[in-house]
Amino acid sequence: MRTNNILGIVFANVNDNLLPNLTKKRSMASVPFAGRYRLVDFTLSNLTNAGISQVGIITKENYQSLMDHIGSGREWDLDRKSGGLFILPPFVSGGIGDGVYKTHLEALKSIINFLKRAKQDYVAICDSDLVANLDIGEMFRQHIEDEADFTIAYKYGKLPKNHERTMVVSVSDNRRIEKIEYVKERTNADYSLDILLTRRLFLIDLIEKAVAEGKNSLSRDILALSLDKYKVMGYKIEGFAEVIDTPKTYYDLNMKMLDSKVRKQLFSCERPIYTKTHDSMPAKYCIGSNVTNSLIADGCVIEGTVKNSILFRNVTVKKGAVVENSIIMQNADIEENAKVSYAVMDKVSTVAKHCVLEGTKQKIALLEKGETQK
Repeated sequence: MRTNNILGIVFANVNDNLLPNLTKKRSMASVPFAGRYRLVDFTLSNLTNAGISQVGIITKENYQSLMDHIGSGREWDLDRKSGGLFILPPFVSGGIGDGVYKTHLEALKSIINFLKRAKQDYVAICDSDLVANLDIGEMFRQHIEDEADFTIAYKYGKLPKNHERTMVVSVSDNRRIEKIEYVKERTNADYSLDILLTRRLFLIDLIEKAVAEGKNSLSRDILALSLDKYKVMGYKIEGFAEVIDTPKTYYDLNMKMLDSKVRKQLFSCERPIYTKTHDSMPAKYCIGSNVTNSLIADGCVIEGTVKNSILFRNVTVKKGAVVENSIIMQNADIEENAKVSYAVMDKVSTVAKHCVLEGTKQKIALLEKGETQK
C-alpha cells in the first residue's frame, strides 16, 4: 500500500552513546554499513518505498556528516518543491522547554511547529539504528484496518544487548498490545523496533498534554500507561530486522552481509535500499593479490590478502598486507606487510608497515577516524 498521507519522522542521534567510538564525529544515522551504505539509508528507503514524500530528520549533534550524505534527498526521491526532506534543528523552543533533547518525547517537543505545519493525516516515527527492509505501506494498511490509535512494529527474538532500554510488548491474538515492560534479563521476547504509526493531530495533542504534565518519555509515560485508554496495536516483522546497540552488534551485523541469503533478504529488488552514489573507478586487484569471501567497494586497490572482510571505497591494501574478519572504512590504508584481524578501521585511518591491529571474536579492535596504528 502506497500513500502520500504519511509524514516521516526520523531520529538521527537518539542512541549515539551506544556506539561511542563511531559517533564521536558523526550521528548514529550516518554510521557506515556494509561497504557503501549509511544506517539512515535503510530508514529513508523504507519510508520512501512506501510512497512517503515528506520526511523530517531530527538532529542533535555531529550531523555534518549526515547532511553531506543525504544532501537534498535526491537518491530517495525527496528533492521536491512540495514536501521533500527537512533537517530539523536539535533545540527545544517555543515555550516547551529549553536546551537539547534527551528523549524521543523531548525531540518531538522540539519539532511541534513542524508537525503543526504538515498537511499529512498520519505520522511514521522511526529510529535510525535499525537494519531492515520493511513494508511500511503494509503496516499502514493494517493500522487503518485496525482503526488503531498507535501501531508499533515489533519482532520476536533475542532481545538486543542493551535490552533494559528495549520496549518488550505482550501482543494478543487480535494484534492488540496488552502490556509494555522493560525487563532486566536478556531473553527471547516480542520487542519493539521503534517504528510507530499514529495520527498527526492526535500526536500533537498528546505531546502538548505531556509537556503540561511534565512527562518526558513517549514509551514509558504515554504508551505503557495508556493501553486501556488507547488502541495500541502490534505489527509483527518476520524478515531480517536487527537493531544496532553495541560495537559488537555493529561488527556482527556487518559480517552477516557476507552471507548471500541475508543480503537477498535485506537488499530486495522490489524495495531497493537507496544510498548516495559516487563516481569511483572499479576496484583494482593487482597481480599476487588474494581476495576471498569479501565485499569490496569501488576504488579499492588490493595488492595483498583480504579474507572474510568488508572494504569501503578507496581502501588500499599494500603488498604483503593481510586483512581478515575486518571492516575497513573509506580511504583507509593498510601498508606493506601489515596485519589487520577482527578489527574495525574508521575512515582515513592507517595501519603502518609491519604493524598489527588485532582483536578477537569477543573483543573487536577499533582504530578511530584518522588514527594510525604504529
